[in-house]
Amino acid sequence: MQLREFGKFKELPSHIDNVKFRSFINNCWHNRYSLYDDNYLLNEDEDKREQRFLTFDGNKIKARNYIGFINYEGENITIYPKIFYEKIPENVMDSYLITNLMYWLRNSEKIKLPLVKTDLDFKNTSNFLEIFIYLFAKYTADLIYENPFNNYEEVEEELEFLKGRLNTSAYLKENLSTGKWNKFNCIHEPYRYNNKFNQIIKYVSKLLLNETKNKESISYLENINFILDEVEDANCTVYDCNQIKLNRLQEKYNLVLNFCEMFLGNSSISKTNNENKLNFCFLVPMELIFEDFVYNFIKMKLSKNFKEITKQKSSLYLGDLYINDNFVSRAFNLKQDIFIMDLEDNISILDTKYKMLDSRQHPKFNISQGDMYQMVSYAIKSGCKNLVLVYPKVDGFSDDIKYVINSPFLEDSIKVKVLFINFKIGYEEYLKEIDLFKLYEKQDEIIYKDILI
Repeated sequence: MQLREFGKFKELPSHIDNVKFRSFINNCWHNRYSLYDDNYLLNEDEDKREQRFLTFDGNKIKARNYIGFINYEGENITIYPKIFYEKIPENVMDSYLITNLMYWLRNSEKIKLPLVKTDLDFKNTSNFLEIFIYLFAKYTADLIYENPFNNYEEVEEELEFLKGRLNTSAYLKENLSTGKWNKFNCIHEPYRYNNKFNQIIKYVSKLLLNETKNKESISYLENINFILDEVEDANCTVYDCNQIKLNRLQEKYNLVLNFCEMFLGNSSISKTNNENKLNFCFLVPMELIFEDFVYNFIKMKLSKNFKEITKQKSSLYLGDLYINDNFVSRAFNLKQDIFIMDLEDNISILDTKYKMLDSRQHPKFNISQGDMYQMVSYAIKSGCKNLVLVYPKVDGFSDDIKYVINSPFLEDSIKVKVLFINFKIGYEEYLKEIDLFKLYEKQDEIIYKDILI
């Protein structure tokens, strides 16, 4: 089943229980923080308890601004972005979206998507979940074989000799008062292989083993379970992942922990024919993807040209609040998407807008008046005259577009440049280029030319 961002309603397959599916989606909504924090994108008056992934109308669903993949009760639901052409064949859409997602999120800082370098061909893989099962299985199997995870873990037990520290309250209540004064209730931290993190890894591996059909993934997952044979079996949740603290010598295991958080925080387990079945959801807001991509691209490719590149800088306030002529506080914080200072201390403020402009709607081109007011506010409060609105590139725009704002209160004009970048990988180039890394390098070159400011 394929949906388009802000597209039309479609009927859910008959075998999917609407109530249970909605409950699953709502649960994934509350657990999305294991991947990203999108609260700043939501309106203050919105009910943040109710999921915002999909709109329901009886047994029909419609996509909102979140794109990605849902695997539920054997049904694969793909939500692709509005910037994709509608003429792309349905049988190619999933792999095309996966290829773009991997490109957009490869250097992401806001979205905790665990990615490792791999020779796996995303272009010939249409199952998003299978890709991440493979990445987790291969990386984890290699890591725990070469560098087994042992950790100090706090244990409370009754011993005939004092070890660690005495649990005084428990000793007085359970030992001394009952005549067992010669036994000690101790708290100590042994160096254990059978620790909580290994239990989580084993649990996730067994869970994925029931789900994958990829022979290589099955082999890697079986190796993980073989290596962790002495580790106790335990049911684990994403909250168990939150309790794991890794030190700097265990940094390689951060990626494994992120994988486990992703699988456990964005999934549910259902019983189907007496077998555990994994229902999985990976949906990300396109505004967050676009903003994060532009910032990371500038940071990675243009950092040598600038003294400072800062995202979400919030040092500006539109006004000050006075009550009875007494200053109370600053008000109306202006959060700048991307703040840049070049080597000569010239400042630029970039605001990313995930929106498709229309060259036919002259002279505004569908640019929001509120967005333009926001840019003017930046200019007035910061003194910066180099302002840029950044949009995904669409057909119809080939000329440079700039708005000049004059005011008797300002000595110089405020200039707002409209910048378009080739955000998505071209479909024709996607079909033509076999090597995935070359495809990404070519796309980098295209965006590099677009984004020079």
